[in-house]
Amino acid sequence: MIMKNFLFLIILILSSISLSAQSYEDAIVAFNNGDYKTAFSIAEKLTDCPKAKIVLGNIYIDGLGLAHADFSKALACYTEAAEANNAEAQYIIGSLYYSGRGVHQSYAEAAKWFEKSALNGYVKAQSDLGEMNYRGKGIPRDYTKAVKWFEMAVEQDDAKAMFFLGGMYNSKNQGVQTNTLKTAELWRKSAALGYPNAEFYLGQMYLIGRGGITQNADSAMIWINKAANDNCVDAQFFLGERAYAAGDIESAKEWYGKAAEKGLQKAQDKLDAISSGM
Repeated sequence: MIMKNFLFLIILILSSISLSAQSYEDAIVAFNNGDYKTAFSIAEKLTDCPKAKIVLGNIYIDGLGLAHADFSKALACYTEAAEANNAEAQYIIGSLYYSGRGVHQSYAEAAKWFEKSALNGYVKAQSDLGEMNYRGKGIPRDYTKAVKWFEMAVEQDDAKAMFFLGGMYNSKNQGVQTNTLKTAELWRKSAALGYPNAEFYLGQMYLIGRGGITQNADSAMIWINKAANDNCVDAQFFLGERAYAAGDIESAKEWYGKAAEKGLQKAQDKLDAISSGM
């Protein structure tokens, strides 16, 4: 009798876990389909599910399916999930502090939350924390730490981390020994994943023949054009310069214009010069 009761209890527990997992999946499906009321209704019942708290936070923060947004409730949901050691929630809170959305903007606080998330294996946090250490944005610049976080993100195939780490290998005194072969390897991988800056700089390597890459103007322009069409501002300006030098003013204006729209002042200066007949 005791054994039967014990088995019955185990079955109830397993059934509860299965239903909870299924309900979370249902909440995600509803959310992705734009059925926010259903997603909210399901997630609200999953009181012990950190991922469900993120769904609720995402609904509250933009007021999806609600009368209005409620940032305080969104932050409470994210914080509850983060305190349960959910890496995604920790990253979201870091992102809020990074941008200053709904909270006092603080890069230092963002870095703190990114580190919690990164240590829990969240690749976006690893990559972003690497960039913050690389740039010294709100925290002391530390190339050694940047390399550490970028390498962790690269292991998870993060294209941005590949690009930055490749750039560090292409430079001097940036936490690693200069190695242009490693640069080419990382930029190839990043470009293959569609990272625009990597596409552009890989094109530059083909243009000059660097990092063990044989000089090839055709391959260079394929990558540079791809980068420009993928909205890499440096590639757009480069094509503007190339077109201008070739006397193709209309193409030059087109590429300068695209770069200027993204805030590149030197591209706007070029457009102004063309307009004034200089």
